[in-house]
Formats: sequence, structure tokens, C-alpha cells
Amino acid sequence: MKKTKPKSLMREVAYERFKTELFKRNLVPGQFVSQGELCDLLDVPLGPTREALKRLEAESLVRLIPQRGIQIADIGVTLIREAFEYRTILEVAAVRRFAEVADDATIADLERATRATLQRIAPGNVVDARSIDQALQIDWGMHNLFIESMGNRILTSAHQQNFDKIKMIRLHGRSPRYLPLALEEHLVVISAVRKRDPDAAAAALKRHLAAAEHRALGL
Repeated sequence: MKKTKPKSLMREVAYERFKTELFKRNLVPGQFVSQGELCDLLDVPLGPTREALKRLEAESLVRLIPQRGIQIADIGVTLIREAFEYRTILEVAAVRRFAEVADDATIADLERATRATLQRIAPGNVVDARSIDQALQIDWGMHNLFIESMGNRILTSAHQQNFDKIKMIRLHGRSPRYLPLALEEHLVVISAVRKRDPDAAAAALKRHLAAAEHRALGL
């Protein structure tokens, strides 16, 4: 007899699969879907899907609209500004800590990976979807390292929820042509970290995040 997974576990499955489909661009910002369509896409029963939707709505990734269905969060000026404002508050504090506590090997690996990725996607090279995805992972990885250096689970969870919005903004709005510029900005931050200068690292990260927000807004 086939065992069924506990409802709580299926709720987590639905939640994670939703984000996977969102970041694979199978769900589009502003799109409306029915509960039935979402259940089919996630391959999860209705009950756990509904439970997952409550969490996703609390995280502002969906809106549950009576008589219309489920709307995937739309990307607008307000979402972009709020997500980047919150991100700056968290990450500037985190990069200061990272500059103080990160070991030399971690910093060297981060710089080496960033330079290698930047070389692969440099203008004039053939850049395919896989190269872009790898570059995005290197990009996102630096910011995650900063947050993880805080050693605070509440802060890490808050960052992850907000960073899901940042990833959605990037994947559905920003052109990949900005990636080399973003990674160049990363190298400035990493250089300050390597010198163990928290103030310079914080200032460089602020400039990077401000530029990223402007790019997201299309300015």
C-alpha cells in the first residue's frame, strides 16, 4: 500500500515547487492562475497547495483575489523600491561583519570565481543561457555569503524571503547585459573586504545596490 506524505510535508513541497516554477519562468509576474491549474503545475493536492498559498501570500509572492483566482506578484516600482531598501539595510550590516570575520580562503575563492565568471561573459564572448544562469548563481552567492556571516537564523530567513523578490525582479525584468557591470561592482566590494575595511566595503556595497535598483527600474 502506497504511503501518502503528511500534509505538512506536502505543504512544504508545494511551497518549494512554486518558487522553482517561478524562477524557471513558468509562472509570470502579474499572471492569473486558478487553484486547479496551480495544483496541476506543482503536482500537489488542493489542500496542501492552499496551505502553501497562505505562506506565499504572507511573503507577497502572490495575491489571492476572490472570484478571480491567484495572481503572481506583479513587478512594479513599489515592489522594487521596497525590496531594495530592505535588502540594503540587511546587507550593509552583513558585509561589515563579513569583512571582519571571513577567512582569507573564502575571500580568495569568491574573488577567483567572480573574475572567472566575468571573463566568461565578457563582451565579445558567446554567452548562452547556461552561462547566464551560472553568472547569476555567482552573483547571488556573494550576497548570501555576507548574510550567512552574521550567524543569525532570523536574519537569514528574512533575507531569503526578500531575496526571492529580488530574483524574480532580475529574472523577469533585467537584461543579462548588465551582469558584467554588476560583477565588476562586486569586485570593488570584494577588494575592500580583502583589505579588511568594513567602512569601504559597506560604501561599495551601497553603491552597487543603488546601481542595481536603478537598473531594475530601467533608469
